[in-house]
Amino acid sequence: MELSRYEFEILAFLEKKGMRPYSIRTLSDALKISGSSVSSGLDSLSRAGLVSRNGDALGITEAGLAALEPYRVKRAVILAAGFGSRMMPATADRPKPMVTVNGVRIIDTLLDALTAVGITDITLVRGYKKERFDELLPKYPFLKLVDNDIYDSTNNISSAMAVLDRIDACYLCEADLYITNPDIITKYQYASNILGSYSLETDDWSFRLEDGHITQYQKGNTYCYNYYGISYWTPEDSAKLRRDFRQVYEEEPGGKDYFWEFIPLVLRRESYAVEIRQCEKSDIMEIDNYYELAQLDPAYR
Repeated sequence: MELSRYEFEILAFLEKKGMRPYSIRTLSDALKISGSSVSSGLDSLSRAGLVSRNGDALGITEAGLAALEPYRVKRAVILAAGFGSRMMPATADRPKPMVTVNGVRIIDTLLDALTAVGITDITLVRGYKKERFDELLPKYPFLKLVDNDIYDSTNNISSAMAVLDRIDACYLCEADLYITNPDIITKYQYASNILGSYSLETDDWSFRLEDGHITQYQKGNTYCYNYYGISYWTPEDSAKLRRDFRQVYEEEPGGKDYFWEFIPLVLRRESYAVEIRQCEKSDIMEIDNYYELAQLDPAYR
């Protein structure tokens, strides 16, 4: 059964929260869907046998789990080849994702969030001090490590090119984000999206929302969403990414100097309809430089 967007959101919520009493208001507030749409969605899901109802208690059935299965995310690609020069001297002997913050490696916060929802098909692209990533294997033996030996003469699109065949219905993530709320990595996804937190004003990379989709990706903006490097791409959009990455990288002048996200969000924007998946600023800590690192971890002061 192909689910509507509202049906998907209801089922994914019930799968995560379990069988218990829920009011229509509770579901409406949690899912940001009107009460009438929640009510009609529950009716259609109940008729199809995907949701069980026992008084006020609601739960997902085995048939509901089967209906969600096509939307389960089973793969992640992590781009981790960069130098992290602004984090020197912490990155003098290791890449930025391997820097510890209060005893926890930055990359572990992402890997733990992925594995918590059952994602173990994870490919990590490494470059600077690449041998240090071998230290991850005792804890994450399923991790696939791919080398990008030209990371220092190209932009991060070269890392995407190194694992082009792995970009398929997957999370595509930057490796240097310290995840404080692992729930931002969810088990199921319905549409291509990128994490963003609302800002009245920012001087960082950001985008706006227009007709439900990302527009105006640029550095600095007002009434916008800060860009975070965690995204999901449907099978259809993944195929477009593989096509467009290859074309831009191999055929366009300066193609090797692009950030990968510039291609679907700017250069080939007409081919994509990417949603913003909203998060809170407190869900992710972006540690941009050594000063910010020292503020978080006294050991670096």
